Amino acid sequence: MNFFDDVESEAEIGVIVKTLKKTGSLIGIEKYSNAEIWAALQEITSGKAHGSVSESDIKGPEWDVLINPSPPKDWPHFLSTPTSPPTAYTKEISAVLLLERLREVNALLGFTRVEAPEQSSDPDERPEVAKLCRSAPEWVPATEVHGEGIFIRFNEDQLQKWEKKAAVQEIDKKLMSGHRGWRNARNLNPDEAYPGIRYAMLHTLAHLLIREMALECGYNAASIRERIYADTEGHQQQAGILIYTAAADSDGTLGGLVDLGKPENLGRLLESALYRARICSSDPLCSEHNPEKDRSLHAACCHACGFVSETSCEKGNRYLDRSLVVATLDCAGAAFFV
Repeated sequence: MNFFDDVESEAEIGVIVKTLKKTGSLIGIEKYSNAEIWAALQEITSGKAHGSVSESDIKGPEWDVLINPSPPKDWPHFLSTPTSPPTAYTKEISAVLLLERLREVNALLGFTRVEAPEQSSDPDERPEVAKLCRSAPEWVPATEVHGEGIFIRFNEDQLQKWEKKAAVQEIDKKLMSGHRGWRNARNLNPDEAYPGIRYAMLHTLAHLLIREMALECGYNAASIRERIYADTEGHQQQAGILIYTAAADSDGTLGGLVDLGKPENLGRLLESALYRARICSSDPLCSEHNPEKDRSLHAACCHACGFVSETSCEKGNRYLDRSLVVATLDCAGAAFFV
């Protein structure tokens, strides 16, 4: 909005839009009329904007773009190509999107110790954040990096059938119990922030694929990251994972990760990842781990089989369970991939 900070009337907008079009500083601005831009500016300055994205729904707009079969062509930071799902997994996977180019923006707002601020949606329960400066900052440091990735969308019907399995619901209860115990021990509201059993399954699969892809794509495992889309309370059911890399150097433009999203490669990687996940070198201890007993946030998963670098995981290696993805020594009835 900084282009329009000093605008005082609708008449001034035409000159600014003309300049932006010539310089290419704000691609797509020509799609909107001066009246529409002026109305949006008035809503923003008055604090009544309806189209703003809240902290809790930052993934919503991302999901809308990723599932769009024909995303805008004039986005300079986003380039995608749809491809077919692996032949052996067409029942579980409904779509795959190769992201030849994407952008990640990170802003530093403050500092915390031990606990992350997103563990609670209640401002009164969040850990104290050390400010960047004594007064309210006029700007914050941010980074913008580019990279590539693979987006995998899963079959909603198959997921809903899987969620109704008795074994899946039993694991859900155990993870929920561990979640409540973990939050109680930290004086947090135990009834909020549980991501759900769908999230746990997709999250575990993302970790298994990250570990497998790191062996072949040329990136180190710590530079591959994840985004899990598993919201079931919004305007539509989400079921997808984005595995990507974004770095300030040439690591973000090698192209090796996108190549692994092609049907023949992704199918081979999935098969290998699922095979490795069935047996862990720490079994039977790993497969029998019960989050209810030690108030932890993971079940059948450990450093030997499913954990990844915490710079890669959006939940700090929490809400993971191999038995939700494949059959394990302790549980054979909750696997999504049979």
